[in-house]
Parts: sequence; structure tokens; C-alpha cells
Amino acid sequence: MARSTAAAPKRAPAPTRAAFNRLSAVLQRGATPERMVREVESVVDDLRASGDEEELRGWLEELHEGFQESTEAAIEAIDEVEPTEKAARRHAENAANAMAAIRDAFGRHLGRGG
Repeated sequence: MARSTAAAPKRAPAPTRAAFNRLSAVLQRGATPERMVREVESVVDDLRASGDEEELRGWLEELHEGFQESTEAAIEAIDEVEPTEKAARRHAENAANAMAAIRDAFGRHLGRGG
């Protein structure tokens, strides 16, 4: 007998997925690096309330690594923008700076400086 998927309760996203989605939504609105650092602090507070220290460290590692990769990709994207496209280049640079701020903020929570 086939089971209806409509009856199945929706599972909440994994804490790291929820954090990534939250940070991505703020990034898409063109937030400054300072704004993104404040958002990371709020995300870390939420994660801390959701798990023990071991889980928290794992989540922070995962987010730091993910934003490390995103920062590298954003930096590479700057070079793909024509120098004559000043607004697009500025947007790409701002995105890379915001990603780097997120990565560094997670790094500080992991004791890796910034």
C-alpha cells in the first residue's frame, strides 16, 4: 500500500542548513561585512542553544569550511567581471568581503583568529 507523502510531517532543516539559509538570505540583500558578523553572532547563539559543545563545534566547523569555499569562489568571481563594469565589480567585491567576514567570524568562534 502506498504511503501518502502529504501526511508526513515536515522535518526541520539541519541546524547548519538553517544557518546557511539564514546567512544567505541576508547576503542576498547586500549586507555589509559588519552586518554579516552580527548575523553570525546571532546564528552562533541559536546553534549554542540547539546542541551541546561537541555538536556546536561540529556545526561551526562545517559552516566555516562552507564559507571558506564560498569566499574563494566569490574572490574568483571578481576577476570574471570586466573592469569597465564598475557597478558589477563593486557588487562582486562587496559580496566577497561579506563572505570573508562570515568565514572569519566562524573562525574566531573556533579559536582560529580572523
